[in-house]
Amino acid sequence: MGSSTATPRRSTRTTSAPLNFGDQQAQSILYEAEQRDISAALRLSLAQSWRMDDDESEGKATISESSSDEEEEEEKKSPSSMAVEDDWTEKISAVDVPLPSLRFDRRRTEFASHSPLELLRLFLPPDQMEEFAAFTNAAAPEDWPKTSVNELYAFIGAHLLMGIHPLPRLELYWSPAYSPPLLTAHFSQHRFKELLRFFRVSAVDDATSDYNPMPHVRSLADKLNTRFAAHYTPSRHLVIDETMVAFKGRSKMKQYNPSKPHKWGYKIYCLANENYICRFEIYEGKAEESSDKGPVFDLVMRMINGYENAERILFANSWFASLPLLNALKEKGIRFCGSVHPNRRGLPKIPPESIAALKRGEWIQRQKGDISFVLWKDQKVVRVLSNHCSPMETSSLSRWGDSNEKVQIGCPRAVRDYFYHARSVDVVNQLHYAYLMGRKAMRCWPRLAWWLLDACILNAFHLDQCTHGRSDQLGFREGLMIALMEQHDSKRRMLQVAAPPAQSIALAKDHYPEHSATIADCVVCSHQPGHRVRARIICHLCKVHLCIGECFGKYHR
Repeated sequence: MGSSTATPRRSTRTTSAPLNFGDQQAQSILYEAEQRDISAALRLSLAQSWRMDDDESEGKATISESSSDEEEEEEKKSPSSMAVEDDWTEKISAVDVPLPSLRFDRRRTEFASHSPLELLRLFLPPDQMEEFAAFTNAAAPEDWPKTSVNELYAFIGAHLLMGIHPLPRLELYWSPAYSPPLLTAHFSQHRFKELLRFFRVSAVDDATSDYNPMPHVRSLADKLNTRFAAHYTPSRHLVIDETMVAFKGRSKMKQYNPSKPHKWGYKIYCLANENYICRFEIYEGKAEESSDKGPVFDLVMRMINGYENAERILFANSWFASLPLLNALKEKGIRFCGSVHPNRRGLPKIPPESIAALKRGEWIQRQKGDISFVLWKDQKVVRVLSNHCSPMETSSLSRWGDSNEKVQIGCPRAVRDYFYHARSVDVVNQLHYAYLMGRKAMRCWPRLAWWLLDACILNAFHLDQCTHGRSDQLGFREGLMIALMEQHDSKRRMLQVAAPPAQSIALAKDHYPEHSATIADCVVCSHQPGHRVRARIICHLCKVHLCIGECFGKYHR
């Protein structure tokens, strides 16, 4: 039997350099500002020309009126007019969209002199950290060393370090092979574990929570919503979307969303602008009372409160989009653009045969006043509902072609704007999980509290981008980590991992065994699988239970 050899399959797809979406958004904002000025000048010139032509058109008024009546009767008899259903029509006409009343500037010059630590203190000021210290000391035993504001700042910095340099077990950060000197110089393993155990952001007893994290974080969430809005003025494009805080423990608020990368966890609705979280709302469950238009409609109205009457544009996905929402936002001076579910009420009826006949890059468009409904064919059918631009405006998108290379495919402008401007919440979610803060816990609220603290860091990073043009999140987190750790003036020596400790150093001065009133597992030998040793001996300084002899010496070496 002959042997056959198959050549390995190689892809012919050519990849391009990664796109910088931040630069594209900035260019798009500048382009829209220039177009606004051009449109204003054009309208002024047209208004002057119309006034000059008024006298010439007066003599022809009766003729034009009679001809327009005949055209209307012909349109009623034409086949295209028979396709109108519920005021939706195939005849597309230009729409004059109002220009924004403000010229939005992406730069934030008021924070030009702020360091990363000062930017973080806009959202986590020292008085907030004093509350954290008071709650933590109240939850801890009376005889434990009281924590302080500077120590909690360093505690957050230590979690930044662990997010950048993750290890599978907490004890490895104090092992000779992996211990980072910056961490071991400020925290002992015992002190860090005690802070993890008693750290609180609210004065709530664990026994009263009953697997509900909201009593532990509600006060902090309300304060952060106020601070996020106070220190940032969003540009014209707003995005509302949901994000998931990964959690698989026991909680009444835990949700399952199969469309998200992290399917189990807490659901949070976010209103964002250019990767900055302007406002958020934690989903606590089905609302007991809602308006006639539904809880989703009420949610959007709460989120956009304070951003009305500036001709901003709200981008959303099919979960939020509906015709009643679009009309309600228009009354508040906010335009809308977003994907829409095909079974929403009031959408035009398009035959399935017409949809199946579409080729890639083709679309079907319907108009109802200034509202446009677009059905555009890419790899799949995309449905977009909008009123923020004229339906006659077209653009293009860069997509993968059949020959494994990037090609430009035509599309309406509404589709292009949705693809480019509706991603802010997704980008924030990617930035969050790139350097995940917080350790795994059995309690239901720490995962949510660390998401709130990381949201402060991400917003500080965005302000730093606007003022200094920095686009490297890792560099920002490293600088912030060092600044936070330096706030804590620890008396601990930095561990020298490269060289072994001197043999002449005696441990008996501070570290010596003494009897304890309680019995607990030995921190050295009880970590071995299937092995557990209970000890009544503790170290005088470290306050950890150890076996006399080898375990005591091994722990201190």
